[in-house]
Amino acid sequence: MIFTRGFVVLALVNLMVMTAYYLLFIVSAPYASEMFRATPSEAGLAAGLILVGCLAGRFVIGGLLHTLGYKRVLFSGLVLYTASLLLYPMAGNLAMFMVVRFLSGLGVGCIGTVTATLIACMVPAHLSGQGIGYFSMSSIVALALGPFFGILLMQHLPFEWIFLFCALFGLISLGIAAMLDHPAIAENPARHSFRIDDFVEFSVMPICGIVALISIGYGCLQAFLSFHAQALGLAHEASLFFLVYAITAFVLRPFAGKIFDRRGPNWVIYPALAVTTLGFLALGLTHSPWLLLFSGVLLGIGIGNFHSTAQATVIKNVSKARIGQATSTFFIFLDLGIGIGPYLLGHAVSRAGYPGLFFMLALLSFLCLPLYHIAHDRKPVPDARRNPD
Repeated sequence: MIFTRGFVVLALVNLMVMTAYYLLFIVSAPYASEMFRATPSEAGLAAGLILVGCLAGRFVIGGLLHTLGYKRVLFSGLVLYTASLLLYPMAGNLAMFMVVRFLSGLGVGCIGTVTATLIACMVPAHLSGQGIGYFSMSSIVALALGPFFGILLMQHLPFEWIFLFCALFGLISLGIAAMLDHPAIAENPARHSFRIDDFVEFSVMPICGIVALISIGYGCLQAFLSFHAQALGLAHEASLFFLVYAITAFVLRPFAGKIFDRRGPNWVIYPALAVTTLGFLALGLTHSPWLLLFSGVLLGIGIGNFHSTAQATVIKNVSKARIGQATSTFFIFLDLGIGIGPYLLGHAVSRAGYPGLFFMLALLSFLCLPLYHIAHDRKPVPDARRNPD
């Protein structure tokens, strides 16, 4: 059974947290620019520091879940996240604002690692693809709601009220999390020496490297789509792009999960990478509203299903005792790709333009096809979750 009480509680917590997360992504750069007169690069850094906090949180928490306790870490992350949201209006200068952004990311990193690990442990192994697919739909809904609320509220409310609105999401998530039963998951004995494999799972790094490459494309999509659309006179359609993306991924993820469980990851990942390549090609060739929105459909099919399937693949091939580290490793590579993508490829915009950038991302996605074959598909990998250790 997938939809247990714990599953629903964690999905709702994730929905609340990620809605505020995406909303703040939209609001933070304009706030830093208006309130602190930050340059575009400074405003971008302030917005992106939440990803640095996420990386720090995921790295540390992955090895501490068993020793500190899942519920304790979840509530600590939620309290930290909610408190940071209340601190936004109190940040008196750009440096303090950046510190608050980092703390928000630290909380999100802790929360995301705990919820994803608990879901992986709750869902039966033979339904892992469907379970993770259903759970990740809460992030897809948040991806649609967060930017929508952010753009809408900036038109009608001062920034201080928007931050309080986000804090309300944090408080609601705390109330929902209180309904979570204590997870019946075996604890690992505490270790007193530092070992890197207490925090990351090396065996899943090859496929996580593919995740990072695809996430570079997704990070560039978030950072540069609006500029590309404005240059084409399609600013209104750009506001609908992520809604189309989210709806497409939301509708198709349950089917992708069933295919994963019945046929294995290759039946989803290879088509997803191919469709992602076509989506970036379509985006680079865009000259009309319909082609722009069609590229959103293609990327919703491709990136949307690739990420959830790759996460299920990572978890399926480690033991239950290592799910926390594997989940942490997956999200470290995911956040790393999203965070460094716009910086690495942003310099190419001045030379190749936005169409050239998206053509480069199409090529990168295409190269992930043979890389995935090398990293994961050359030999069958047993379902390590069936093993007790």
